[in-house]
Amino acid sequence: MKRIFGRYAISDERDKKYKIKAIKSIRTYRYWNDSKCWGDQLNTPHCVGYAWMHWLAAAPIISWLNADGIYYLAQQNDEWEGEDYDGTSVRAGAKVLRMIGLIDSYKWCWDLDMLITTVLDLGPVVVGTNWYTDMENPDKSGILHVSGNNLGGHAYAITGVSKKTELFRMKNSWNRIWGKNGRAYITFEDMAKLIKEDGEVCLAVEREDKFRIIK
Repeated sequence: MKRIFGRYAISDERDKKYKIKAIKSIRTYRYWNDSKCWGDQLNTPHCVGYAWMHWLAAAPIISWLNADGIYYLAQQNDEWEGEDYDGTSVRAGAKVLRMIGLIDSYKWCWDLDMLITTVLDLGPVVVGTNWYTDMENPDKSGILHVSGNNLGGHAYAITGVSKKTELFRMKNSWNRIWGKNGRAYITFEDMAKLIKEDGEVCLAVEREDKFRIIK
């Protein structure tokens, strides 16, 4: 199946006012429960919608929206005019969740150490990064290798981290037949590379009074 990579990125100076703030964690690993919901974007450019759906289902308060619905609303509220293009931004997906009232806010980070402490102490995150040909198929240990040709931008959820193994656990949107039951792992070194290449990390804060399951 030919994949369509639909994460677009555009910088916004206002994001710098909303940085994730986390203290240095005493934890060495954390794996959030991400087994409540599984999505497959098939050959659509809807990765942003699926990444945010998986984030909702793995966050401390579990809820979810239809991933395709998130994508279409994001296109209507993103940084580009019209809808005659394939893809949208991580920021637009977060805007949709706030517009609907499921989250209070969303914040950002652009460095490896803050990503580690965020996943250890605060919750899962949605990341947008470049995606390379050698990332298409994880190795036998489930690890992605960031090499080959750049295929475009992809969004996915980071739902776990271990400082001992120096691996992040990512949940993809290509169903459970991909990788290790729908998941894979990215080394700290490779994630640092991806973040430097216009990567972004977004943490949203759910509203406890809006806890619900939306099908």
